[in-house]
Amino acid sequence: MRSSLVVGLSLALAALSASAASPTPQVVTVHTRDQALIQQMADRLGHLRVDAKKGTVTTEINPEDLIWLRTQTSEVLVEKEATELLQLQTSGRSLKTIPGYACYRTVEETLGAIDTLVAAHPNLASKIDIGNSWEKVTSGGDPGYDLVVLKLTNSAITGTKPKMFSMTAIHAREYTTAELNTRFAEWLVNGYGVDPEATWLLDHNEFHLLLQSNPDGRKKAETGLSWRKNTNTAYCGATSNSRGADLNRNYPFHWGGPGASSSACNETYRGASAGSEPETQAVVAYVNSIFPDLRPDDTTTPAPDTTQGVFFDIHSFSQLVLWPWGDTTTLAPNASGLEILGRRIGWFNGYDPQQSVGLYATSGTTDDTAYGQLGVPAYTIELGVAFFENCDTFESATYPHNVDALRYTARTLSAPYKLPFGPDALEITATPDLVVAGDTVRVTARVDDSRLNRTPQPQTGAPPPPNTQNVASARVFVDRLPWEGGATPQAMTASDGGFNSGTEAVHADLSTTGLSSGRHLVYVQGVDANGDAGPPNAVFVEVAQANEIATLHGVVRDANTSAPLAATITIGTSTLQADGSGNYTKRLRAGTVDIEVSAPGHMTERLTGVNLTGGADIVRNFSLAPNCTVFSDNVEGANPGWTVQSPWGTSTTVGGNATKVWTDSPAGSYANNVTTSLTSPLINFTGYADAVLSFDQKCVTEADYDYGIVEISTNANAGSPTWSELGRCDGESAWRSTTVALPSATNQAAVKLRFRLTSDTSQTAEGWSIDNVRIEAGGDACRGPADVLFENDFE
Repeated sequence: MRSSLVVGLSLALAALSASAASPTPQVVTVHTRDQALIQQMADRLGHLRVDAKKGTVTTEINPEDLIWLRTQTSEVLVEKEATELLQLQTSGRSLKTIPGYACYRTVEETLGAIDTLVAAHPNLASKIDIGNSWEKVTSGGDPGYDLVVLKLTNSAITGTKPKMFSMTAIHAREYTTAELNTRFAEWLVNGYGVDPEATWLLDHNEFHLLLQSNPDGRKKAETGLSWRKNTNTAYCGATSNSRGADLNRNYPFHWGGPGASSSACNETYRGASAGSEPETQAVVAYVNSIFPDLRPDDTTTPAPDTTQGVFFDIHSFSQLVLWPWGDTTTLAPNASGLEILGRRIGWFNGYDPQQSVGLYATSGTTDDTAYGQLGVPAYTIELGVAFFENCDTFESATYPHNVDALRYTARTLSAPYKLPFGPDALEITATPDLVVAGDTVRVTARVDDSRLNRTPQPQTGAPPPPNTQNVASARVFVDRLPWEGGATPQAMTASDGGFNSGTEAVHADLSTTGLSSGRHLVYVQGVDANGDAGPPNAVFVEVAQANEIATLHGVVRDANTSAPLAATITIGTSTLQADGSGNYTKRLRAGTVDIEVSAPGHMTERLTGVNLTGGADIVRNFSLAPNCTVFSDNVEGANPGWTVQSPWGTSTTVGGNATKVWTDSPAGSYANNVTTSLTSPLINFTGYADAVLSFDQKCVTEADYDYGIVEISTNANAGSPTWSELGRCDGESAWRSTTVALPSATNQAAVKLRFRLTSDTSQTAEGWSIDNVRIEAGGDACRGPADVLFENDFE
């Protein structure tokens, strides 16, 4: 298998000859644990995905470098699917014309998003021109760009605030990074006054976001080039596509050390001198202006543990959280503080946390400079698994996991070397959250010290992962953060009767006597057995007059059986759950609201313009009709129309299931380096809405490398249909039931679903098995008799 994938030296030479002007890149995996070879590859190729667990290195490579690599090792395997995607990216097509990648904003669209936020929220958002790109300061070329920082904070609250600086897209081809940073900004600003977390973060912190750190290079990448560096024509020739400096090797702290090339055409070329590039100069000056200098420029003196703020440089790809140092295995003087926050971040995104040098040595980098010169904790996050990650993977995994990591970090900005040692506060609720002054509010939360990525660091001599502690106490504060003057704590109670584990449900009954009318922030903070207090979080409690409050309540039942439903009720911007008897109740300010009621397996009901009268008690009961079955296959009968790509087939011998199932490998284990699919018949969703796919699955694959991927196409009758990812699985061993919403299928006439297995170049397993596939939907087409568009139970 592997020998068929190895590209011979003669083929590489032919590729080089054919592509001298514009080399066609490939993605290859090298099986090696030779640290000297890994460092050579990093110095020459620029970016590697090093998997210490498997002993592999994955990289993008051009034909010339492939020839060199084959002189170093024979263990070079071409990643076929990744290469096809990479060559699609570098085919000369603009980013916006490639199906599945339109979610990534161009430089101009990113700058436009900044202007939109500033115009709509001038009290929260402003923009700062911190300098110019190389093209802008150089006459005779392209016009270039301003480097624009988006500053976010509630400007009505003045004074010195902790700061987060987050820069993205310093390497031009890394599309996911700027989009993550932009969406984080939009979450903060759009959540202000609606989301209690976004609200207190903007009240008490500043966020300085450099969304496009290398706009000249990014414009080259947007044309279909695999561009990494800036576009400085003084390096490697004015027209060369290898020109420019690697901006993340040009920063002044320890510039010119290992992992940075002195060859101008190399991907890691460090520039003519430390900080030689205008982009570098602009960032260094700005970062120095917002963070105080709290340590000398040595490698031994720690910054004080009272240091505030965090620096991020976000890259792709490798799924890593990195902290200084990058050029030596010596621990940074604030190593324990850097590590604990890095491991907390790694819990949210699932990435391996480690000192930067554990990947391979680098020098002249952003994070070493920010920490080395100023003492601010500094991190590089390597997002995802590809430079050219499709939008579905970005939106289903990379964005939500990493925005959660940024949110957690934001909650620690007041003391990032201290707060991560304590437990997190989450799932905070206040019942009721709208009260008359003097009412009692039950505040509940979960306080959790266990959310820590414990993956060992790969470098020799690294300390073992730190231990977590039991939660010792929790407290609640009203309108003041725990460290603010005048903050008064109220003790919370462990709901199980005692603080004796790493995660505790807690509650407190909070009196609102003396609270003024209006909205209040109620903070919860946990403390562990070592006495370490963790980052707080908050919930809103609003105080109003009795004649300003309406109470809405009722019961939700099945329209056919009258059985109570565990429904979700959305009233305006508030969402609540019905109890086991279908009952719900909610206090709301008087006014007009829209109501939406949904329950699994039932059609969603919506009411608009419901009038709530102050002081009134209003009853609204709901009866939800069952959804229609649009497609069903329990695999016990004939094939109802699936397109079956070999080796997919049915089997009755899959462990844990005595019935017939679909499986990608009915004869045994799946093969290496394959993509194979089971695709549904064409399904017409005209008139249908709120569709839901459900199925049983057993996903026995190599964890983190081989995946079962569920996909949908809404133009399946097209000559080249486009597919969007709905979810994926890997590394499981037992059967489980899965439910996936299908919003994109609403009112679409040509829909197909597929189950696609993809594997890498080594290690196989039992495979992916599927049973009891069912699609249900509501909508106008389901409001008459329960029509079944495609039913096949084969019992």
